[in-house]
Amino acid sequence: MSTRLETARLVIRTFEPRDAGAWVAMFDDPQVRRFLPGPAPTMQTFQGALEGRLAMEREGGYAMWAVDEKKTGAFVGQCGLRPVDSVGPPAQAAATPAGRAGGDFDLAYHFTRACWNKGYATEAAIAVLAHGLGPLGLGCIIAVAMPGNIGSWKVMEKAGMRYAGLADYYGLTGLRKYIAEPEWWRVPPGSPGA
Repeated sequence: MSTRLETARLVIRTFEPRDAGAWVAMFDDPQVRRFLPGPAPTMQTFQGALEGRLAMEREGGYAMWAVDEKKTGAFVGQCGLRPVDSVGPPAQAAATPAGRAGGDFDLAYHFTRACWNKGYATEAAIAVLAHGLGPLGLGCIIAVAMPGNIGSWKVMEKAGMRYAGLADYYGLTGLRKYIAEPEWWRVPPGSPGA
């Protein structure tokens, strides 16, 4: 299985081995990693993450996907969905069994610093939410961020997610939690794809 979602400015697609260098470089940036626990990923980490993501996508239709700028084809980040209980360190995602559409799924995104403040994270998040709550039929998508990561939770708000209070996930406490459910979530008016 291979995924390809397109927005006005982005292509969201299945990761490929050719993405290794750009992915590792993105996470080598201390500003990108500022709110992420754990060590910086390596080329070996990428290989493990790639295998897990491809298996997850084959089995459930969801994964963390590469995000490219449509105009240039350049890798600008990642955005995708993972079952909440399958998530290890933020840069990795393990494969999980198919048929998990009833549980919560985590929307996550990371972008190269050169692409910050361009609206790419919001644009990608909206496309992934629409795909997850629409064709994939997921029942609930959450997103969490450390309270100090204002840029991340602003993306969640602009993507139409609702604040659901503070919560503990992935061994971290006091995270800002946002949710989106198919019964009420819609592409926000005026956003790309609206």
